[in-house]
Amino acid sequence: MPGASVSINSGIQIDYGDRRYLLDPRDSVPSDYTFVSHAHIDHVHRPKRGAKVLASRETTDLAYARGYDLGETVDQLDSIDLLDSGHILGSRALRIGDEVLYTGDAAGRERAFLGRCRTRRARILITETTYGSPEYVFPSTAKLVKEVNTLISETFDKGKPVILMGYPLGKAQLLCYYFSAWGPLYLHESVARMNEVHRKYGIELKRGKTVDPASSGDGDFSAGPWLMVTPLMRGSSRFLSSLKRRYGAVIVAFSGWATDPGYGQYLGADYAFPMSDHCDYKELLRLVQEVAPEIVYTTHGHAQEFARDLKRLGFTARSLASHQSSLYDYLREP
Repeated sequence: MPGASVSINSGIQIDYGDRRYLLDPRDSVPSDYTFVSHAHIDHVHRPKRGAKVLASRETTDLAYARGYDLGETVDQLDSIDLLDSGHILGSRALRIGDEVLYTGDAAGRERAFLGRCRTRRARILITETTYGSPEYVFPSTAKLVKEVNTLISETFDKGKPVILMGYPLGKAQLLCYYFSAWGPLYLHESVARMNEVHRKYGIELKRGKTVDPASSGDGDFSAGPWLMVTPLMRGSSRFLSSLKRRYGAVIVAFSGWATDPGYGQYLGADYAFPMSDHCDYKELLRLVQEVAPEIVYTTHGHAQEFARDLKRLGFTARSLASHQSSLYDYLREP
């Protein structure tokens, strides 16, 4: 069978054998199968009626809870492997025979109830490179959790509440897992909604009081310190600025982009920690070495820079990105 061809067509298009696969497309375009790697909004779309969609059951349910009906999905197909990518609940990498491995968004370390990205050998590797630059090397999760627990303890001792911010799907559930021993616990409604889907798959996350800023403003909170988990938003937003003014709340943001010293200031957070759901630079290099491909295609983030670094290391590599993304392109990623 001739080798696979890789091209761009709304998403990444793979032609192999008599099938055409479209990987994480932005729109519905003709293909034999559309692959949805996970349920973040920048990776899902509303497929046309009758479209054949490859996705995990968790991704299908999470997407539906976010307003995206993927229709009838399949998670098994001949010559196809869906591998845990470790990014969020249900995230998958796609392996087509032993020809192509597409990582989707991938994490290089275990966190809480999530494993690290599983890899297999393939001739062609298509990898995300969100943090594909040498300055993005993250501290251990254990170190970060210890530092945040110390911060929460010191803030509670001062009688002040703490607001933890992360993407409402993925990061927020890790924050609930690691820090909900502190309380009383309040959850932004978008976080609470995603937590319910996690419970369906056996991941027990502590229940808290649900807060919907759209209907309840800044709410009525307990006297003394409390903990809230919310999506990323600007500290200058009406909701957060009111909580800071009324309760002296301390705002803490979580993202791999917090490696950049300007990240917390840009958001208006009091503190920012580099906790990520993606591979850091060293983990991306390890991933490539594990797959041992003949050619690497890089996409998202520092795609061009990482491709250049791979070439210096002796790999054949090419960027699929038309431009380099900055941290500010990712501040609103759900």
